[in-house]
Amino acid sequence: MKHNTAGSHNARTAQRSAWTRRPLRAAGTLLLLFTLPDMASAAASGSIEALKRMNVEELMNVEVYSASRFMEPVQASPNAIFVLTGEDLRRAHVTSIPEALRLVPGVQVGRVDANKWAVSMRGFNSREANKLLVLLDGRSIYDPLFSGTLWESQDVVLEDVERIEVIRGPGGTLWGANAFNGIINIITKNAADTQGGLVALSGGDRENYTAVARHGWETGERQHARVYVKAWNRDTGYSADVPAYDASDMVRGGFRWDWGISDASQLRVSGDLYRAETGIREDPGLVQDVLHKGRNLMVRWNHALSAGNSLQLQLYHDHVDFGSLGFDQTRNSYDLELQHSLQLGERNFVVWGGGLRLMRDSTRSQAGLSGLVDVLPPRRKDEVVNVFAQDTFSLLPGKLNLVAGLKYESTDYADSEWLPNLRLAFTPTMNQTWWMGASEATRVPSRLESDLTFFTTIRPGALFGAEQVRAYELGQRLVVSSSFGYDVTLFYNDYDDLLTAEAGGTQFQNLMHGDSYGAEVALRWEPTDNWRLDAAYTWLRMDLGLDAASVSNPGQLAFLEGLSPRHQGSLHSLYDLTANLEFDVTLRYVGALPSLDIPDYTELDVGFTWRATPRLDFSVAGRNLLHAHHPEQDFASSASGMPSETQRSVYARLAWRY
Repeated sequence: MKHNTAGSHNARTAQRSAWTRRPLRAAGTLLLLFTLPDMASAAASGSIEALKRMNVEELMNVEVYSASRFMEPVQASPNAIFVLTGEDLRRAHVTSIPEALRLVPGVQVGRVDANKWAVSMRGFNSREANKLLVLLDGRSIYDPLFSGTLWESQDVVLEDVERIEVIRGPGGTLWGANAFNGIINIITKNAADTQGGLVALSGGDRENYTAVARHGWETGERQHARVYVKAWNRDTGYSADVPAYDASDMVRGGFRWDWGISDASQLRVSGDLYRAETGIREDPGLVQDVLHKGRNLMVRWNHALSAGNSLQLQLYHDHVDFGSLGFDQTRNSYDLELQHSLQLGERNFVVWGGGLRLMRDSTRSQAGLSGLVDVLPPRRKDEVVNVFAQDTFSLLPGKLNLVAGLKYESTDYADSEWLPNLRLAFTPTMNQTWWMGASEATRVPSRLESDLTFFTTIRPGALFGAEQVRAYELGQRLVVSSSFGYDVTLFYNDYDDLLTAEAGGTQFQNLMHGDSYGAEVALRWEPTDNWRLDAAYTWLRMDLGLDAASVSNPGQLAFLEGLSPRHQGSLHSLYDLTANLEFDVTLRYVGALPSLDIPDYTELDVGFTWRATPRLDFSVAGRNLLHAHHPEQDFASSASGMPSETQRSVYARLAWRY
């Protein structure tokens, strides 16, 4: 374990403050240099991406993939689905994916400290939230060491995001174990849509700097590529008791190459390389620099055999080096997936396939812990094998569809599982859809839950298996007009075999049950051609109980129930003051978290964007403007360290396209 003194930490913070001023000076210089080019010639050259707000009808016709593993309009999907477009991210003035997810109904987002996030759906939120599957272009970034997503090291160039598909509710039939309460799939743009160059620079009082450079070019006939590099540096959060130790740095780069081999075949090759350093304070006198680095490579081939008959083959490798929570891990994952989509007759569309994932890891206790707390065996090889099939059957063509699916999945951490899914979508008119669903999903133990060992003999996870959920949903989408529409979902989740700590914490067992239920609402209204309002609201209730065989502390029930707010909502206003000047406001309300003694709060984010030319835009944003600082989400376990509070911040950004 690497420890630093407060003096070295203060020196590093001072150095970062010096860096803060440099991007702002550069931004001012670039602004003077590039506001003069002729706007008409820039637009004609096609050097800038088309930035467009979608009206309600257009949004409902956006095609999504994650809900059914084939492209279908949002309006027709029998799932609780919400889409954030790349334009939504730009107008929200966010600097990370978790910030953008605050706009999605049903998603609980809390900033734990200046570099860590708690993101979940329909309850159980914490830094270690383990019931949400996150994908990046269909590649899982769910961390099997502790079951969750390390948001502080999972980053993308936000300008390259085409859309974020958020599926609330289980998705185990198509995406396997750990798609327990929901799925987030971050989908990036085809390289053909990012031709030319982008240079973006931002800086502020808390976001010290973020620098992005990306270049796309045509590599051959029907071939396009892009490369990018991104770096950021973020300051510490607020701590009243001891200095916060949660500043962070990241550098990452990558590429993507898309080849339209023919009208029927497409090939995509992409990869990333990153290094992130984040600080963590484990108690008032103990701090640690957490190093997280990795690389990945993905190859995907799509081929249309005929109309309604297509194949997809995907292969990726992911390498991770991570040290935190008292352990260091090196992990290599290899994933192979085959999918076949087939139109059978006039009424059946079948998607079926299977996959194999191989994981090899080496996990070590950090200095001073070996022999006291270990992960045994220190080296482990694991396999995940699955086959699935899902049929969309047209009961009444154009009006009523039945979706039935089933997945078989075998893992080394739990018993083999059958994961069913049954859904019904009724579309009485083109602008209205009623849907209902029933599905099951599991959450398998993590490496730590399974193999954590005390004093080389006590292994708490020996009796712990997969957690279970049965979910029932009912929803409606209605496009009232081209300027107004809404989406409403009611849900009930029945949980069983949830984790409990028995025998004074020396045994993990599946002796908790319970349910959660609630409502999720999304509204979109365009009062005028240059003004759009998006509203979201979530109501959530949880009731948990212990099985008769449990001797666990009943206090953990109230603790888990109180990790997520009962009420939360947002109102997002996008207003075009002129053709080149935009004004965006987001008002957020988050209910109290009684388990963490965090009161409810309301926050305000404001942003201005001046599009000086089609090549150049300049923006200024203020975040969390209603409070100098406030807590959002505490750590759920002492092993994760001490939290800090979210602070008011302001930053400026300059983006130039060529």
